[in-house]
Amino acid sequence: MHEHYCSDPQNFPPDKFFQKGVGKGKIVLIIGESPAPNGWRKSGKAFYTTKGKLLPTGKNLNKLLIKYDLNVEICGFTELVKCFVGKDRKLLSSCGEKCWSILVKQMESVDSEFLIILGVKTLELFNKLSKQSLEIGKIQKAKIKDRFYTVLPIYHPSPISPIGHKRNIEIFSKLDKEIARVLV
Repeated sequence: MHEHYCSDPQNFPPDKFFQKGVGKGKIVLIIGESPAPNGWRKSGKAFYTTKGKLLPTGKNLNKLLIKYDLNVEICGFTELVKCFVGKDRKLLSSCGEKCWSILVKQMESVDSEFLIILGVKTLELFNKLSKQSLEIGKIQKAKIKDRFYTVLPIYHPSPISPIGHKRNIEIFSKLDKEIARVLV
């Protein structure tokens, strides 16, 4: 079952699938691919189940963020594609194109400076729609509309791909000083 929000992006509620960062997490906006089957499309809270349990993806992200006194509770989070496409991944590109304006409005509505993009497919779509050439594991600058952001694309932290999480640990270790400077 699909849930599409891309047919009417002008009337999409700006706070739907959008967690604003608080405290130190205000400057961080994590961008996921699309709503997961059991995540916040059901619970209303990013990375949590309806029973209030932190999902494994959130746990893996927290392992990366803890060193910087951050976690998924205080960082901003949204999805590039607002539609729930389930296993029909070929819909990501067309839904993403239609949802891009929603993401940009959400980005403009907060003081985020540091974007963390989750996953290869999310990065491909982000690059295509923003006309960037960002790479996984590299901190780069990107201009979206009239604002510059520092961006770190990483592998998706889902436990479905434990290799991705291992690579993310290596990325954060290698870029530790750069990440710390961005987050000061």
